[in-house]
Amino acid sequence: MKLKLLLVVLGSLLASACVTNNNLYQWGNYEEALFVYYHEPEVKEEILIDYLEFIETAQQKPKPVAPGLFAEAGTFLLEQGKRAEAIKFYQLEHDTWPESQLFMAALIRNLQTQQGQ
Repeated sequence: MKLKLLLVVLGSLLASACVTNNNLYQWGNYEEALFVYYHEPEVKEEILIDYLEFIETAQQKPKPVAPGLFAEAGTFLLEQGKRAEAIKFYQLEHDTWPESQLFMAALIRNLQTQQGQ
């Protein structure tokens, strides 16, 4: 009897661990955009424009932009050599998600130091 109860509890825990709540944050078409960005270089610029538009419009809605999306946009911009714009998005990530503040602050500081050289 105890073994059955233990198996039921473990099964329930395992099943609930697999459930996600995609309704907490705005993701837009992040997965598709990321796939295209890395696998189809000829449309990178168009994907980046769409991605940045999503982030700009999503900030005006009640649900927050998902964690990491501001930083991802900053990284895309940094890859294009747009350091000042990248810093802006890293700062948004820093200000929006306290969990990332330490990392984002160090990244911003390093980029600003490089920019000053």
